[in-house]
Amino acid sequence: MIEPATLNVRVTAQGMTARYEYDLRVGSTVGESPPLEMEYTVEVDPELVKGCRARIDAALTKAADAQSVPEPGLVKELARWGKLLYDQLFPRVQGNAAELVTRLHASTGPVLVRTNEQEVPWELLHDGRDFLGLRHDLGRRLVGKRPVVGGRSISRVGRALIVGDTIGDLPSAREEVAKVAAWLGGRGIECKVLLGHEATVLDVVTELASDETPYDLFHFCGHVATGDGTTGLMMHGRQLLGAVALQTLSSCGAPPVAFINGCASAGGGEVASMCMSFMSLGAKTVVGTRTEVADEGAWQFAAEFYGRLLAGEPAGAGVRAARAALRERPDAAWASFILYGDPAVGITKDETTESPQLPEPHDEDLMIALAPDARQLMQRVYESAADRGGVASVDLLQGLLGEEDIRRRIEGSIGADAMEALDQVIDQVLRPPSRADGDSAADGDSGTDEDGSSTGTGLGGVLSDTVNRVFTEAATRVAADGRSTITTADITAAFVAVGGGVSARLLELCGVPLARLLPDESSLDPSSLDPITPGQDTLEDDSPALPRDPAPPNGDERLPMDDLSRSAVGIVRLANLLADGRGEVISTYTLLLAFGAMGSEVLRRGMHEQGTTGERAFRQLSGMLNPRRRDLSPRVHDVLDQARRRSAAGRTSSGRVGEAAILLALLEDEESSARELMRKLGIDPEQLIQALGRAH
Repeated sequence: MIEPATLNVRVTAQGMTARYEYDLRVGSTVGESPPLEMEYTVEVDPELVKGCRARIDAALTKAADAQSVPEPGLVKELARWGKLLYDQLFPRVQGNAAELVTRLHASTGPVLVRTNEQEVPWELLHDGRDFLGLRHDLGRRLVGKRPVVGGRSISRVGRALIVGDTIGDLPSAREEVAKVAAWLGGRGIECKVLLGHEATVLDVVTELASDETPYDLFHFCGHVATGDGTTGLMMHGRQLLGAVALQTLSSCGAPPVAFINGCASAGGGEVASMCMSFMSLGAKTVVGTRTEVADEGAWQFAAEFYGRLLAGEPAGAGVRAARAALRERPDAAWASFILYGDPAVGITKDETTESPQLPEPHDEDLMIALAPDARQLMQRVYESAADRGGVASVDLLQGLLGEEDIRRRIEGSIGADAMEALDQVIDQVLRPPSRADGDSAADGDSGTDEDGSSTGTGLGGVLSDTVNRVFTEAATRVAADGRSTITTADITAAFVAVGGGVSARLLELCGVPLARLLPDESSLDPSSLDPITPGQDTLEDDSPALPRDPAPPNGDERLPMDDLSRSAVGIVRLANLLADGRGEVISTYTLLLAFGAMGSEVLRRGMHEQGTTGERAFRQLSGMLNPRRRDLSPRVHDVLDQARRRSAAGRTSSGRVGEAAILLALLEDEESSARELMRKLGIDPEQLIQALGRAH
């Protein structure tokens, strides 16, 4: 094991300037000669440091704002201020500071910055080649006068306490909690979730102080604030969980791993203070935020970090890898997270434990409690998949088809023979292959699931990616509805919402649309898209029940649309795609949904005349078909990013990305299937690009 290099930084005021005293202790292999120490002193302008920090924080805050247009030059701007700050803190013209810079460059291992200075964003200092937080496995340790509890080490994460949206004003925090809990639960970690009124100071402290079954990980997503001189995590009733309340943990110690996403916090100083409170009570690894972080970016960072940590990587390497993975995100989430603690500390896999088996479907494994019907469903699914070591989407589909109402509905739609054929197809997919060649596993065991994920018996392979997404979606829906249990109906709706993985293709093979799993009355509600949650204004269909006769009333010829405007044609065609995807005819509900999805200006003006209610309803209606990020392929994400950069460079008058920008980015990708489609239609892509360029 290599000890981290430690950069000790002591800052003292010197009138108009500040004195930075550095000593760099170069790490060595444990048990060998003591680390090398050298001291350096530099005079620094504190106002310049504060100014650079303020510019960095302002850029990060703007990037995290979902309402703002991402700045294409954000990383360049961060590098600009980071380089200016780096040159101020490590000037080549003062004393032997140049030698310190040389030795920092030469250090290739983890680096711990031990300091009494919170103002400096050490992770975003830029040495001319890259940010320090991307060059090194970087951790911080703030020097203070608090007594420190020794804490405990762990060989695995067994239990996690997840707290969020404590005062009910952050639906994005509630969604993050659901995603994190489902992700951890799918990896065999027992999760306790406290939301809203359940998350009082007393409830949270009681959970953390339990020494019978202590928590290994604490994840918080919510407000961090200061009131009456106390800084703390805001709990239900706007109570602050601060250092004084947390001192109750002094006998048992804080969880070794803590992740504090200070959404909408008053500033990075409050988060830093709370991170130090957990460290002083024995936490070994604490991740906090510098500024508010965009919702999806925060969740993705947490998943990347937890994945690395659970795989046995040191905390510093996990944070650094998460930063690198998210570096291209326009919300700059990677730049806001800070690691407090030794970057070389991690979770050591317990070599003496037996290989974990497929868990029983207890409520804790799936994050939010299962209703009795859902518990019975998952019991059957787990039992069926036990010999394969993992649950794939086809296992879950087989379980759903075992539900009497779902099976009766589908069999009534496709007939008994087709239903029997579907059963045979599923059995064939799940049947273990021949072991004549020494194979020792069935499909999906120790390899890849049809959904593209590992299904070995390790902690990460209990549930396939698709099944994990199903329970994340189901948990999100349940949390949004204010309910406490997941039902079979929730699982079914979520299964349809995430696309069903390879199971959807098996259903299509037998002539069963995926949406057929839902009850007839649910098919009118496009729950696979973005449903309206209870408590909001709802839209009701005024059309009669859908006709059972598949033949359209006007015959089989194409609907004449020559007398419709271009925008009206687009709306009708979109409605047709929506209905066709669900195996329906176009209902009045679907047609209205298409008007909203196309952002009909006529509809917008009419609804806005009804004031705030109309404006809110239009925003809700127009956003129902917006795809989630996961619904886009990486190539399409690249196309949209390129279109945004092109539009920003061209300074379009509207400030929005137009059709021409997206089409140009789409066709300029020589490997895209879009170019091939154009060629099949007899169109030269290059000539089209030139024409679009002139229009743009």
